[in-house]
Amino acid sequence: MSTGYSLLIVNPKETWNLKFMESTTVLSEAEECETLFSANLSIQSRRPSRSLESTAMRATLWTIVSYGSSQGLRLLSSLVLTRMLLPQYFGLMTLVGTLISGVGLMSDIGLAPNVIRSPRGDDPDFLNTAWTIQVVRGIALFILALALSWPIAHLYREQQLLLLLPTVAVTLLISGFNSMSLLSLSRHMGVRRLFAIDFSTQCVAFAVTLAWAVAYPSVWALVGGSVVSCLYRLGLSHMHAVAPGTRNKFHWDAESARSMVEFGKWILLGTSLYFFASQADRLILGRLVSFTVLGVYGVAFALSDIPRQIINAFCNKVGYPFIAKLAHLPIQDFRSMFLHYRFYVLLVGAGVLSITVNWGGFAVTKMYDSRYHEASWMVPILALGLWHTLMYATAGPALFSLGKSHYLAAGNAFYCAVVLLGIPLGFHFFGMLGAVIAVALGDLPLYVATGYGASREGVGTWRQDFKTTCIFAGLLAAEFLCRRAMT
Repeated sequence: MSTGYSLLIVNPKETWNLKFMESTTVLSEAEECETLFSANLSIQSRRPSRSLESTAMRATLWTIVSYGSSQGLRLLSSLVLTRMLLPQYFGLMTLVGTLISGVGLMSDIGLAPNVIRSPRGDDPDFLNTAWTIQVVRGIALFILALALSWPIAHLYREQQLLLLLPTVAVTLLISGFNSMSLLSLSRHMGVRRLFAIDFSTQCVAFAVTLAWAVAYPSVWALVGGSVVSCLYRLGLSHMHAVAPGTRNKFHWDAESARSMVEFGKWILLGTSLYFFASQADRLILGRLVSFTVLGVYGVAFALSDIPRQIINAFCNKVGYPFIAKLAHLPIQDFRSMFLHYRFYVLLVGAGVLSITVNWGGFAVTKMYDSRYHEASWMVPILALGLWHTLMYATAGPALFSLGKSHYLAAGNAFYCAVVLLGIPLGFHFFGMLGAVIAVALGDLPLYVATGYGASREGVGTWRQDFKTTCIFAGLLAAEFLCRRAMT
């Protein structure tokens, strides 16, 4: 979904190095996951079991390693490829990546959250039904993308999209066959294995893209890296030594399917609206500006988006699986633990975000060539607008754990309306500056809806949000003064 797709030529789900995994490690991690799951079922006290906290801590450390490695390679990829390829190539892939993400999101019934939270998340019948749905969905999405190729190329007046869109859409078809073992690893916080899979996939994507760009510098270098890396990840997901779990086969269990649809209906609505809202900047700007300007904006967005990606990586790989295992506790105990852990996550987010706001634009002028320097003023604005994004991103896991996904669907509806109106109006009156400000502020309604939902469900975050906002403001001011003194 992020603009990073076009810069890094990878599916933003990340990748790994397999040589760190031995058979003994495979067995111990699988047993560890089972022990954690069994221990968690007997939690009666206010605090989580030591086993659960210990595993969450290890998962957090591996998430840090994973994200640091991924972002390091992503930055290297961006710096190298932006010197080899023209900005309009990244602009084209920004648009294509956005469209492909949109096609996927508009049919998302939340298979991953279903597997993570469901009591039947380890049941082979449940997992094979989920896999069957995923395969059928992947095939349908590929056909839909083929059908959309001509009207999209006509809308954006770019004939290259006639071939680019169907080719990149192959990644939807490939991903549809990924093993459910990847979701099982997420369910049991097997972050070490997910790191190995994702980071090696990212390395493959970069290697293929770089080799292609050297031999034939064109937009197809970006496409090739994306497709090959998806094939590589598919293969790893079905290797039992890499991703232990149920071997998938076509199966249909009506009860399992019904529970997925029941939980996922609000996710389907929410993600559809979220797509139109969160990707509207690229879709609208693709019509208003040249692909060169869109490519520069893509660089700015990718750099400013790093703090959000850090928090999302933690929430998806550790926070949500951890919180979901505590949802059976009395609501006051659940809220107390949720806010306790959320506070530390927001502190980290505030630190990273304040650095991005103060130094992100400066980094653009020093690391990228002059064709991309226009991104330097965009980065601080976009990064500053991520603070409320981090607050609702860290509140969402609690609502999902309680099965209350409709608040996010409502918030996404308002988010969509604000962005679809704000970006064109901002661009009309203030040019790119107005459009960038509209993007930065556009998801405020989603924060309000999430905060309201959390309060209604007894896990309110308003007081904590005020406290951490004051801390964030203090960090911003301190780093601004530090930068003034150093430059």
